[in-house]
Amino acid sequence: MGTASKVFMFLIPLVVLIVVLAILFRPEEGLFDKAKGLILGAKDVLPKISVGLEEQKAEVTIPDAHREEIILLGDTIKGMLKLGNKNCFSNAGTMSDLGEGGTSLEFDLRGDKTLLTVSGGAGGKQTIADLAAEFPGLKPCVIAGEGGISKNFFTHFIDEKELYYPYFKEASSLTIWYGTSGADGNRISVGGFDSGTVNDENDNFENEGWLFTPDGQHVCFFPTNKVANYDDDGIDNDYFSLGEKNSIQFRIDQGELQLCS
Repeated sequence: MGTASKVFMFLIPLVVLIVVLAILFRPEEGLFDKAKGLILGAKDVLPKISVGLEEQKAEVTIPDAHREEIILLGDTIKGMLKLGNKNCFSNAGTMSDLGEGGTSLEFDLRGDKTLLTVSGGAGGKQTIADLAAEFPGLKPCVIAGEGGISKNFFTHFIDEKELYYPYFKEASSLTIWYGTSGADGNRISVGGFDSGTVNDENDNFENEGWLFTPDGQHVCFFPTNKVANYDDDGIDNDYFSLGEKNSIQFRIDQGELQLCS
């Protein structure tokens, strides 16, 4: 039952009670006029409450484009987990600027599953309940972090050389949102990373929607940088576009990298 319906169910018996009490204890003031005044007063109040609740409910929403992109992202991740392929790529489509509507996504690893929470609406702090999702068996990860993660990944999957470990980093949580400090744009931050690795970067989610799984359980996101082929903050954003030789898109089109499907 909706909130507005609950309010009406509570207030209507209250109005009836007030009318009855007015009749019982103040008969000299005119029963009909008194009851009429109380009922009309309630009539004025109830629609205002109803409208206010509907307006509040309407605020808790996100742009249709964001909704579609988030659903596609979730479906793509579920497909990667179901297939269970190793060292393969999937594309969930480019995510539009999340600044419109203040949309954010948070993935949290909880035991043997990962939970997705989507927020938006007023101040970007309202939970969008119908977009919440649960991914049994998912372990979020990134191609970034200390220890040569990006270098090892780049050397093998882009530069076509020997594969060295580690080439991905598991994350306790991932948050994707729109940053406005520095270069505006979608950004990703990683739970468990220090403030100087990935988390201090802005506009660092220019990966054209690519995801990677090394084992069919971890699903990795790509933080990006704008300068170096690779560093602790991620891989150069150029290597996710078709125009760059040896980019992920280019190598997949050439049949040199494996799609998960």
